[in-house]
Amino acid sequence: MRFPNADITTFDLLRHGEPVGGRMLRGRTDHPLSERGWQQVTEAVMRQANAEGELPYDAIVTSPLSRCCEFALWLGEEFDLPVLIDDDLAELHLGRWEGKTHAEVFAEEGEGPMTAFWNSPEAVAPPEGERLVDFDARLHEAWRRLVDTPPGRHVLVVAHLFVCNGLLRQVIQQPLARTLVMDLPYAAISRARVERHALGETAFVEWIGR
Repeated sequence: MRFPNADITTFDLLRHGEPVGGRMLRGRTDHPLSERGWQQVTEAVMRQANAEGELPYDAIVTSPLSRCCEFALWLGEEFDLPVLIDDDLAELHLGRWEGKTHAEVFAEEGEGPMTAFWNSPEAVAPPEGERLVDFDARLHEAWRRLVDTPPGRHVLVVAHLFVCNGLLRQVIQQPLARTLVMDLPYAAISRARVERHALGETAFVEWIGR
């Protein structure tokens, strides 16, 4: 706590585990978790449990895509936690790149379009995909809902690589062009907290990608 007598809400941002099909430009392509993916996220979450095996969470908020929500719904049932599905937490839509590997995209389009996207994602969208400015706007709305009406004092958010990046951007306010720079591994947890105090509201990042 930085501010005396602050009202604190903590958010753990969990990237989903490995999906069926392995690494690819998945975006909104709705693949479930692989067996290894289930193991990854289960182990990551259980590391947050206390000695009695109790999780610290009051609620879970999840992306609607199956690689997130299936685990979130299972976890909620196992530990009697409410689960909220937020459509705005769906991954960045990658247009024509959806469901393809980098090698497949390079073979079809050359390296130019994807290189331009990674170098300037704020200016270059995936072909027929979602613009970063629109993605950022919906994540801003999702973050404000979490902060303004949190479903508990400690909330687990189950989401995607770019979504976790984008939610962290809401806290640290890095430039839009730097939104996608954190290459979080599968099942990585990042923690942010929001303190409401006499002077207003202040957000902090405690750690990224454990």
